[in-house]
Amino acid sequence: MTFLTRLDDTGLAAGSVPSFSLSQRGRAGLELLGSIQIFSSGTLRPIAAERFEKDSEGHALAQDHAAQSPALTTRERIQRAKTLCERDNVYRLERFFQRYVAEENFNRGIPAIEERRAQFEAFDAKQGDAEALGSLELADAIDIPKYYDRIEWHLEPGGWDGYDLYGALFAFGVGPMVFRHGGYAAVGIGDDITQQRLKTVAQFPKSEYARIYEPGCGGVSTLKALHTVFPDAELHGSDLSPLLLKNGRKMASRQGFAVHLRQADAASDTREADASYDGVITYALHHELPPKANRKLLAEMFRIMKPGADIVISDPPPFRAVDLFHAVILDWDTDHREEPFFSAVLHDSIDDMLAEAGFEAIESYGLGQGQYPWITRARKPLEAAQ
Repeated sequence: MTFLTRLDDTGLAAGSVPSFSLSQRGRAGLELLGSIQIFSSGTLRPIAAERFEKDSEGHALAQDHAAQSPALTTRERIQRAKTLCERDNVYRLERFFQRYVAEENFNRGIPAIEERRAQFEAFDAKQGDAEALGSLELADAIDIPKYYDRIEWHLEPGGWDGYDLYGALFAFGVGPMVFRHGGYAAVGIGDDITQQRLKTVAQFPKSEYARIYEPGCGGVSTLKALHTVFPDAELHGSDLSPLLLKNGRKMASRQGFAVHLRQADAASDTREADASYDGVITYALHHELPPKANRKLLAEMFRIMKPGADIVISDPPPFRAVDLFHAVILDWDTDHREEPFFSAVLHDSIDDMLAEAGFEAIESYGLGQGQYPWITRARKPLEAAQ
């Protein structure tokens, strides 16, 4: 779904990868981007944050934000803080580097992968359908939602399905050389996204689940974390992207666990039976949907969940849960990393959406630095009518 969720949706499993690497030229270009990102997030951003706090206007705005003062709306405070930040040369340089790295990930990464296309294709061809575990159901025709169509998510040329070797790009290029450092979007500097997934899965309140569903499952990295924590659970997922689903089934099969995947719009109709799952998880999905679609999605999850079933949601933290400078950083992604709904959802309340859908025992909290992952979990009432 995002830099937060799909950078490791590769379809290429650790311990089962080709015995080759990128060329020296390809590696050097991407390693440079990783170094720039470390410098931007680890050195420049703290300086910009300190300068913002030391400014009298910035400090006053930050204090009002922390207290959720009604004098200004959250949108108004963020806009004023953004205007103030943009006067600062350090902030502007840090944001320039963030945008530069976001673009160059693909400008440098795709040519680096193309140099090894023959090897990647040969490796991929070794696994036939006969070796695949679980199931994969692709749609002959599917109505792509308007909010999803023609968006080049995170500046990926052509969107999720725009390049057939995106799996290899994230596994051998930008994944290990850029993203592993953290410091982009809501991911803190030095954070390990694999561990973040495992920590998210650990938020399920029960020790066992029979069937778990993930809408927007992408390349099944979160389903892999589910398999690690709940090895006996039957795992199902859906996504709009056929490329990510194909890569995801291959990754799961190479790692020896079964997933049951379906191409579907989970905010419309999963084509799953009523009350058929005792667990649902979403990972970095909701900020890629407009609020109206999020409400439809949660209503659909409520329908397919058994009474007493649990839902665990991980997404970037709402603006109210972070300091004002951090809110400005998160808000920046909406206009500069092809994340059109990022700010709209962070202004909204997933807690309220869950309550509207009929869930109970709703709670939300942050797990790591910068309040990310932000966890929201809830339960379908035992007496819920189907």
